[in-house]
Amino acid sequence: MRRQPWQPSLRNRLLRAWLARRGQAAVNVAGPHATADLELVSQVRSRTPLLLGDVPALQLLACVRATSDVPGALAEAGVFAGGSARLICEAKGDRALHLFDVFETLQAESADGTPETPAAAAVRSHFQRLHAKEADVRRTLARYSDVSFHTGVFPETAAALAGTSFSFVHLDLDLEGATLAALEFFCPRLAPGALLVADDFGSAPVEAAFRAYFRSRAATIIRLPWAQGIVVSAGAGPTA
Repeated sequence: MRRQPWQPSLRNRLLRAWLARRGQAAVNVAGPHATADLELVSQVRSRTPLLLGDVPALQLLACVRATSDVPGALAEAGVFAGGSARLICEAKGDRALHLFDVFETLQAESADGTPETPAAAAVRSHFQRLHAKEADVRRTLARYSDVSFHTGVFPETAAALAGTSFSFVHLDLDLEGATLAALEFFCPRLAPGALLVADDFGSAPVEAAFRAYFRSRAATIIRLPWAQGIVVSAGAGPTA
């Protein structure tokens, strides 16, 4: 008896077509590890504001785990309420994690009348009152070890880490200038095999920052269809 080729049901075809017209896709996860990761994402989302969709969140977990044998610390620039940082903590093991965000520091006018830097002004203008409080994020991540907070405008807050090598970096900064500054700081400090994951990779400001930084630099950059970009490092990390 000749076996007929498998065909998706009419219901599945209609569902996938409906999702495709809306820029969405149905994704099947396979195996107990994938199921557990999806449950982990769901748990984090129920307890902490998480701006990532399920697929980008699963990709973030996979990338953190993929660098488990790469020497160096981890970093996230653009923390908001700590949802993605919590996912990173679940997968990082005992590696150090450095978190960079302005949190609530730009919500009040400077008391001494000191003019803002252009970077600070751009962050204030873009995010306005959309922010999380550092104390709340600290409580969210309190049970995880070796998590350091660097509060203020990047890259000034990273000066003390100039000699640090990184195995994994997550960027979610929205702005062209901030993203470019983060690439300029982190990319030369990525260990061989390190991964840098950029959120909102399909947005014009983030793409412009990547074009500017990598215009004269060779790099392996993976563009994912759910608005993430991944830089695979072949570098040697900092020499300091």
